[in-house]
Amino acid sequence: MTRARVLFVDDEPRILDGLRRSLRCRRGEWEMSFATSGGSALELLGESPHDVVVSDMRMPGMDGAELLTHVSNRHPEVARVVLSGHTEPQAAIKVAIAGHRFLTKPSDMESVVGVIDQLAMTTSRTHGAEARRIAGAVRSLPSLPAHVDRLTALVRAAPDAELASAIRAVSRDVGLTTKLLQLSNSAFFGARPRVASVESVVNALGLPTIQAVVDTSQMLWSSVPWEPAVERDLTASWRHAVATAVLVASMASPANRPYAQAAALLQDVGRFVCVAGAGSGPCPGANVMSPHCQGVPYRDVGVELLHLWGLPSPIVTAVAQRDLEHRPASSGLGVAAAVRAAHLLMQQTESGDPSDGTHDDELALLLAHPQLTANSTDWRRAAEEASAKAGRWSSQ
Repeated sequence: MTRARVLFVDDEPRILDGLRRSLRCRRGEWEMSFATSGGSALELLGESPHDVVVSDMRMPGMDGAELLTHVSNRHPEVARVVLSGHTEPQAAIKVAIAGHRFLTKPSDMESVVGVIDQLAMTTSRTHGAEARRIAGAVRSLPSLPAHVDRLTALVRAAPDAELASAIRAVSRDVGLTTKLLQLSNSAFFGARPRVASVESVVNALGLPTIQAVVDTSQMLWSSVPWEPAVERDLTASWRHAVATAVLVASMASPANRPYAQAAALLQDVGRFVCVAGAGSGPCPGANVMSPHCQGVPYRDVGVELLHLWGLPSPIVTAVAQRDLEHRPASSGLGVAAAVRAAHLLMQQTESGDPSDGTHDDELALLLAHPQLTANSTDWRRAAEEASAKAGRWSSQ
């Protein structure tokens, strides 16, 4: 078995010595390197391939944010972890854009080992390295140009008067929801782990953090030109995702609802990744509805990004399994089957995904599931209503 190669970066030698001692038991699984500066870390990465880099944030000269930004540009296949005790808001947002995972210092070795072990693995069996390279390059996902001004205005509005509006705006934006779910699952940003609903994310992170993320993301994308065809196709994908998220809120069990809504909204996040590149904007002539991105299935790319960013496993699994036929147990749909059922219902409406079919037989079986027949809801009518809502929102 090939050992994972992990690079630790900290300007304090005693910190690195402590890591060496604490992680001695992992020498059979990892090949470890240590660097005391960003410059020497980049030299090591240039000399030999690594799987994961773990860096302190505050270092003299090249700080952690700058180092990880260089890593994302030069070595996108390397997973990027921040291990730091400094959380000044402005610096933290810089790292939020550059990093994949975030750990506070001091951090117990069990947490450090767990994150590294997760990131040493890729999610695609057939396109692991390629999917990691494409997804790893992405630091921020774009918002649709037509929604940028409204999103920015709502998030910047007075918290007391506009909190509900801000939550609605965030819940309808694929890129922002993905980034905030990434941050909300780390104590580094003051959030409690495993947050799933958009409302809980907004409350956990606070509007100032969300405002800073929005401003930073928009600054990265403000000068990027969008081809009309790319924006049109991505808007159609957005409408399908938003409508599915609205519908699945009624179909999923209360315990699964937050995960199902997030997975429905992010079901086609791979399309946003594929047109985003490394932040240079939509690729000229990009076909959003193509099943592949640089020869890799776009779903593999999207799932790899969600894995890198540490989103809860029920969300990642549901996105990965959206196109699979489901035969759920009678005891419950679960997150993935609920998203699949909502997706298939949406295929019967104007918000259908043009890259997929209707799968009528499978839909009929899912609609006969006890969880969906337990009440008198007309699910096809509910799908039409969700589609109409998404259609109205897409034009606002």
